[in-house]
Amino acid sequence: MMDTTAIKKMLKSYFDAFYNVDTKALHKIFHEKAHIYGHDEQGNLEDIDKKTFLKIISSFNSNGENPKFVRNDEILAIDFISKDVAVARVKLRFSNLVCTDILNLICLDGEWYIISVLDYKESV
Repeated sequence: MMDTTAIKKMLKSYFDAFYNVDTKALHKIFHEKAHIYGHDEQGNLEDIDKKTFLKIISSFNSNGENPKFVRNDEILAIDFISKDVAVARVKLRFSNLVCTDILNLICLDGEWYIISVLDYKESV
């Protein structure tokens, strides 16, 4: 069994960054070539690069500013493909959305990065 400690630490940063709308932290977690995939509002495939994704996230208010916000972060699964490649399935609440994300992860120079996200969003 592979050690999940470093990945769990990175995922905690991922959850905290979304909760606080901290694009600097997200910038560190996402590889420069990362892409986020999902459905757009019309149901078409959405393909967003890292730069665009961070701009979108920066337009939201911090969840911590809303006293009624209930944080809901959960690691559903972590699967290793090799010692340097893994997949994580996570769930988090961001603004008025509950997101279930499949994160493709790679370890480069001892650091874990998100290289792609398959995102499913539901309104709360």
